[in-house]
Amino acid sequence: MDRSKPPLSVVPGGAQIAPSGELAKSPDVPPLAALSTNERRVWKYICDSLVEAGLEHITAGLPIMVIVRTYSDWLEAAKKCELKGRYQESANSGWASEAPWAADERRLKSELGQWLPKACLTIPSLSKVRKESGVESGQDDLFGAMAGHGRDRPASNG
Repeated sequence: MDRSKPPLSVVPGGAQIAPSGELAKSPDVPPLAALSTNERRVWKYICDSLVEAGLEHITAGLPIMVIVRTYSDWLEAAKKCELKGRYQESANSGWASEAPWAADERRLKSELGQWLPKACLTIPSLSKVRKESGVESGQDDLFGAMAGHGRDRPASNG
């Protein structure tokens, strides 16, 4: 993490520079979660990413837990699809159907698509929070600097 940048913290509706200079804090793993080693690594990655973005997420333990489990299950289903294929074929009649793990992979991917923005773990959701809070993300307006330069020039009288 780059400590030379000022840390950010959440204000109602978004992120801004923390007046205290402290970094955003991460929640503890929820009670009874019993995370595996790999799930703990995903938890740490998510929390570190949110801290790096400067988003306060101390109250987001349960949603992060759902994301960790869903992501881990999705990886497992995707691996099964790679190893066993997405379809099963009947030995007797020759008909094919989607394998149960392929249906799981598709469903879990869809669930991640719903949960990640809720935890500000997508670029559009992070940009929206920063825009609503007045913190510039540096990606919204590609020509803002040029337009600002033009507006700041004194008017000519000729």
